[in-house]
Parts: sequence; structure tokens; C-alpha cells
Amino acid sequence: MAPGAQENGLACMLADLLRENLTQRPAKRRDLEALDGRVGIVARDAGVSLTLDFRRGTVVLHDGLLPRRDLTITTDSEKITSLSLIDIRYGLPVFHDQTGQAVVRDLLGGVTQIQGLVRHPLTLVRLTRLMSING
Repeated sequence: MAPGAQENGLACMLADLLRENLTQRPAKRRDLEALDGRVGIVARDAGVSLTLDFRRGTVVLHDGLLPRRDLTITTDSEKITSLSLIDIRYGLPVFHDQTGQAVVRDLLGGVTQIQGLVRHPLTLVRLTRLMSING
């Protein structure tokens, strides 16, 4: 956690989630080591934002949005936590079950927006695998 990020409840929650996932599922470390870039997350209903700054094997969480982000995910706070519930099968997120379909509906309906997705789809796949508690 970067200085000041401890005051950001969303950053604390995601730090705990990542720490727990990496401890319980050491295979997730491959995705952490492959990620190199920044991902911004905005919880518009809570007025909170953060940046995950990945550097091939490490991640630092910052309060607010840093520049030069590969992806920026903007949605409601409850939708951010639902991203951690996406199932992973054969190394890919599953979108045909109830949780996955809800995520797709939110994307298509504009509830969730992901800037940079077209240029960095693999970053989103790796982030989803890293955050998922179900795979």
C-alpha cells in the first residue's frame, strides 16, 4: 500500500483480497508476475478511486487514479466485489453462469465501463484471475 492508501477502504479491501488469494492459491502468482501496468478502479457510488500499479511480481495500491493507466474500471462498489466472484475455468473467466451473465449485463447496460479493454484485454483476464476467489 502506498502512503495514504490505507485511508481508502476499497484499497484496503482489495489489498486483503489479493493477499489472501496469493496465499491460498500460489498459482495466481503467475498472473501477478505477468502483469506490468496500471489499473484504475472507480467506485462511482462511493466516490472512491484507486490505482493498482503492477510491476511484474509486485503490486502497489494507490489512493486515487494515477496517470498512464492501461485499464480503468468504473462501476458501483458492489459490482467491484462481484468481479471477485467470477468463476475461472481452464484459465479463462466464465461468463455463461449467473455471476458472469450479471457482469456482461452490467457492461452492456453501461453500469460498468472499462476504458482500455480493446487495447489491453489480457490485462483484464489476468486481473480477473488474480482477483477471483473461485479459481
